[in-house]
Amino acid sequence: MVLLIGYGNTLRRDDGAGVVLTEMFAQGARREVRAIVTQQLLPELAEEIAEPCVKMVIFCDAIQAAGPDDEPVRLKRLVSLPVVTTIGHQFSPETLMSLAERLYGAAPPSWLVTVTGHDFGYGEGLSEKVRSSLAVAEDTLRCLVAEITPAPATAP
Repeated sequence: MVLLIGYGNTLRRDDGAGVVLTEMFAQGARREVRAIVTQQLLPELAEEIAEPCVKMVIFCDAIQAAGPDDEPVRLKRLVSLPVVTTIGHQFSPETLMSLAERLYGAAPPSWLVTVTGHDFGYGEGLSEKVRSSLAVAEDTLRCLVAEITPAPATAP
């Protein structure tokens, strides 16, 4: 199974892109995908990540645009951090993977899909640029999931 974790604040415009992407993808996903949406990454997610049935974890988030030529969607392979030194209110995907490994002995392969955001002000809804990037992000997710969950065989 693939565990898809989308996070962000849907009341801060483009910051909700990871949540929206996860919800969009989960609607059409096969049973081999389990989706979790949350406002922020929490230590409790480490137990979900370490479940024996989880073969891959994909995090979905938004990032602030650094310039006009930023890629609309980025894909990054994650490496868990060797040591979790503190537990606070802010977790990165790498810290969460490390926590899963330290507490439960499992850290499946993991990826981070980010959508470049432009408007992080107060309000609901995504900017036009982010809405147009969601199709690319969804294709990225589809390719990743296909690697671990082959399509069902068709009847002859």
